[in-house]
Amino acid sequence: MRNFWLISSLILLVLLISGLTLAQRNDDYGVYYVYYNSLVPVYKTLYKIDPFFEYTKIAEYNWKRPETRLVEIRKPKNQEPSVILIHGIDPNEINGEWTNYKKYFIDTWKRCLPEEYGLYIFVYPSLDIPLEESAKKLVQEIQKLSLSTEQKRFNFYAHSMGGLLLRYALQDTGFTNYVAKIIFAGTPHIGSPFANLIVMNKKILKLRNDWDYLKMILISANLSGIFIEAPNYTYLQYGREHPSIPETVEFLNFASLITNTNEPIVQNILKTEPFSSVAMIFLNSVSRVLFPEGEFTKNDGMVPLISATAFGKSKIFEGFDHADFILSDIIVKNAIEFFYPIEKPEKVLWKN
Repeated sequence: MRNFWLISSLILLVLLISGLTLAQRNDDYGVYYVYYNSLVPVYKTLYKIDPFFEYTKIAEYNWKRPETRLVEIRKPKNQEPSVILIHGIDPNEINGEWTNYKKYFIDTWKRCLPEEYGLYIFVYPSLDIPLEESAKKLVQEIQKLSLSTEQKRFNFYAHSMGGLLLRYALQDTGFTNYVAKIIFAGTPHIGSPFANLIVMNKKILKLRNDWDYLKMILISANLSGIFIEAPNYTYLQYGREHPSIPETVEFLNFASLITNTNEPIVQNILKTEPFSSVAMIFLNSVSRVLFPEGEFTKNDGMVPLISATAFGKSKIFEGFDHADFILSDIIVKNAIEFFYPIEKPEKVLWKN
């Protein structure tokens, strides 16, 4: 009888360990779907949808989620607060953790930030893991970084949805003690109507006279990697509420506004990454079709100005787009000036 219970306990233990391993594996990997028309891919999504296009089959693929962690780019060589970068939603992470988006983000800051300042990026699964969970991990990672570097405070540069993630982390009162300054760069504080367009049932749009045009735009943007239908786009919907920003936190909103003037547009394309700039300008033109008048006509290609500047304390970059917050040396150098202001010597009045 004793042997029977011993064997049963061992079997139960093996099953329990296997179950935990499987659960971990499910957390590490996700599934996405590609709709094909014959051999031609038509649309990508992280969940099955009610298709608004012709297709012949659906293929299911596995993808490995990015590991949630703080990645060291450069150790600090002074006592000034290090910079923590937080990326936004990344539709191309289904193809691998280190997408061009993250690489460009890091490269711009490495180029612009003086070498004596520490630099880190918070990497997390942006497509389907709730922001509340990633925010808790951010709090833990900053606590560990503070212990290892003996730095008490840090500057945060949060791009797009990364700013919403940071707002969830700020609800931890202990975390706010680690915050020196924050820049919310193109953060949709009150959402973006483009996200509503992504998550809604597209068949509702068939009632519009310009449905054929919108259908073409959605399919083209999806296949080019501008977006993939995913659960976390619900965080970006216009009108969704998020936790408040504590009054004790010093922050500044960076917002951009695509203009109709050709010169700044051309200069922007030449100085940054052409595909991203052209894509944002294209989406801006789409917004003029969807919203011919009203508050959404002013945007950076992704986020309306009214959303990026919510809660005041904003700096607006005219002639720049949503991608420029990670690509433009001009914008990043403005962020560095905010984080590390140069004290100007006071004027001395000499008297005889």
